[in-house]
Amino acid sequence: MKTVAYNGPYPAVEVPALGLTAEKGNPIEVAEDIARTLLRQGWQEIKAKKEIAK
Repeated sequence: MKTVAYNGPYPAVEVPALGLTAEKGNPIEVAEDIARTLLRQGWQEIKAKKEIAK
């Protein structure tokens, strides 16, 4: 699974493959193959934050 976010010109977009509406800037978790397709369309991958040992 990968986390991606839509950052295009519209406030939200339909993602038929997932049956949902993605709001601009709100991260969603998707399967690797769907993430590759969305990233090619200009979506942004959200990297997991690394925990810092104290």
